[in-house]
Amino acid sequence: MLGAGLLILTGIMLFQEVLARHPRVLNPLRQGFKIYTLVFIGWYSLAQLSVVNILTFTNSLISGFSWSSFLIDPMLFILWSFVAVSLLLWGRGVFCGWLCPFGALQDLVNQLARKLKVKQIEVPFGLHERLWAIKYIILLALFAVSLHSLSTAEHYAEVEPFKTAITLRFQRDWAFLLYALALIAISAFNHKFYCRYLCPLGAGLAIPSRLRLFDWLKRHRGSCGTPCQICANECEVAAIHPDGRINANECHYCLDCQVTYHDDQRCPPMIKRRKRYEKASRLAGNPDGSETFDPGNAGNRKLQRIPTHQEE
Repeated sequence: MLGAGLLILTGIMLFQEVLARHPRVLNPLRQGFKIYTLVFIGWYSLAQLSVVNILTFTNSLISGFSWSSFLIDPMLFILWSFVAVSLLLWGRGVFCGWLCPFGALQDLVNQLARKLKVKQIEVPFGLHERLWAIKYIILLALFAVSLHSLSTAEHYAEVEPFKTAITLRFQRDWAFLLYALALIAISAFNHKFYCRYLCPLGAGLAIPSRLRLFDWLKRHRGSCGTPCQICANECEVAAIHPDGRINANECHYCLDCQVTYHDDQRCPPMIKRRKRYEKASRLAGNPDGSETFDPGNAGNRKLQRIPTHQEE
């Protein structure tokens, strides 16, 4: 079942451009995958990855690498192998946006809150950009502690609520339980608050993801961010800068910006291209330049090719 889920996710990533043109297919597919991640990968298989896995791997490289400690849990091993490949192809967003059970839980809670008309709280982008640094500071602190004692680092890694909310399914002492529930409650007002600002695992995955081989997410050069801000305003994790650049280290690969990119009813460059195409269609059958349009003969006309936005 894990292999089947990862195979479907690979297909989604490889054919993301096609799916982005058909949001009626992509949206329920993504919704179903989040439920699969939370219920099957998280609560059933207990395959929640953790920053402890990164610390253990780093320490094993220093003290002498051995496969035995990584083959104890086949689900975690398969999942980590897939994440390692996805980091090179797409970046951290594939895991954070699709394969993290706690991230899926926050996402579903926030969706429910939005349907209940709960007011969302968003911080200004300048402050938001500085808050990104917190998770990297936590990661560096845990790494420094792990160099002295890995067991001590595992204790402080409880900054992750994964063990409480996913692995132990909320069967924990009240202090841990209140911490996990508080983070989930905050996510109802601020989408994926923990993932954006506190998660050391996300920080640990963002560092090697800078070596990714491809940039799959498309932007309209000269239009995105200047002046259009639609994608930046709608990005739920605020990973798009005001100038239109997508910060791949913070992107959760929800593909919402790609849906907007191909939408000729909402994206200004696509609207402009659609209107030019419609105008050319009207003029194609009228040598005198009048713009009357006869739908009955539309299929028999040779339409003028409209340059793409990039060619313009």
